[in-house]
Amino acid sequence: MAKPINPTMPKRQLGLALAKLRDQAGASREDAAEVIECSPSKISRIEHGQVGVRAAELTLLLDLYSVAGAEREALEALGRETRQRRPRTTFGKAMPEWFRRYVGLEEAASEIRTYDSELVTGLAQTPNYARALIVASPLHNPPDVDRLVEARIARQQATITAEKPCQLWAVMTEGVIRTAVGGPDVMRAQLQHILELGELPHVTIQIMPFSAGAHAASGFPFSLLRFPDEGERDAEPTDVVYLEELSSAALLDRPDDEQRQQYVTVWNHLVERALSPTDSHRLVDTVRREL
Repeated sequence: MAKPINPTMPKRQLGLALAKLRDQAGASREDAAEVIECSPSKISRIEHGQVGVRAAELTLLLDLYSVAGAEREALEALGRETRQRRPRTTFGKAMPEWFRRYVGLEEAASEIRTYDSELVTGLAQTPNYARALIVASPLHNPPDVDRLVEARIARQQATITAEKPCQLWAVMTEGVIRTAVGGPDVMRAQLQHILELGELPHVTIQIMPFSAGAHAASGFPFSLLRFPDEGERDAEPTDVVYLEELSSAALLDRPDDEQRQQYVTVWNHLVERALSPTDSHRLVDTVRREL
């Protein structure tokens, strides 16, 4: 059976295309907002792929931007994809809305680069490790524990173990692999899982050793997401920066956002300072054997 379309990616693609067409037409967001009778902030959300656009609204915008022929047909088809509903899951309501949005982006990404300073990155967690983390938080309701664990595994199945997996590049500190979350047995299995993931051709894992001392991302975990085909439209692909806090998250995705570029610079610094994948594998295996 065909995998249901994730509307997150079509929304992002359509939003980028509409923003580019608006610029080419010399129109402002205010002009676009007036045509479809909404606020300029809604135009911004459409162009950032945060909300969909109704068929009638898309028609008016394409008229405003003088789009015709095959290009118009392609954008209308893309618009129909954005209006598809994501399949329901048994765990959806257990996750807050702000995190469900990130999961949609994660599934649509072609490459995910992530830095974690305290915990094994979610896409590399075993079910028992994930359960130990979830149970440890007083913010999670006991009836939701199983559903949250299920959600974490489903994220992995939709990304790194999918038929067409995304590229995962994870940098974690040595403290992550030495913190025995769930006890020695759970942690030993978790470290073995990291070793096995590191053998996959689309997964790169590096460890930032204690001996590296301070570095540019000390205390600031973050993720960078890259999406397919964006490099064909822009001189450089746009890395979306995801920053998670205790009860909310932020996304930085504007190409001209200086903060976004700072995280890209810091990432490049991290991979240079961290152990190589081969040396990281050795360290993880050593810690596993010590447990």
